[in-house]
Amino acid sequence: MSHFGRTGPPDITDTYSLLVLNISFRTTADDLFPYFDKYGKVVDIFIPRNRRTGDSRGFAFVRYKYADEAQKAVDRLDGKVVDGREITVQFAKYGPNAERIDKGRIIEPSSRSRSRSPRRR
Repeated sequence: MSHFGRTGPPDITDTYSLLVLNISFRTTADDLFPYFDKYGKVVDIFIPRNRRTGDSRGFAFVRYKYADEAQKAVDRLDGKVVDGREITVQFAKYGPNAERIDKGRIIEPSSRSRSRSPRRR
């Protein structure tokens, strides 16, 4: 859920999204807000959850209205300890070039073949 309650998702067009990795599984949007609010107008904070369990997936998205504020947050918060964990803050990437994330960490792409046919030996 967003930091801004159940009023529905905010309008995120023309916003700058940051990916925050390695957050504690108990960290909430309310916990993150004071860290990020220091650097500009936070439009939204979203912490994805596991669909089955409802548990945090260990990362968050923080959206700013202005690029310079988002850049300031990246510069000042990347490597900072929040809730006992050293967080990584970077601009989020979307689409086919986006990183895959599991348990708050980026998963390196595997070089395995995607073919489902059995290998010839």
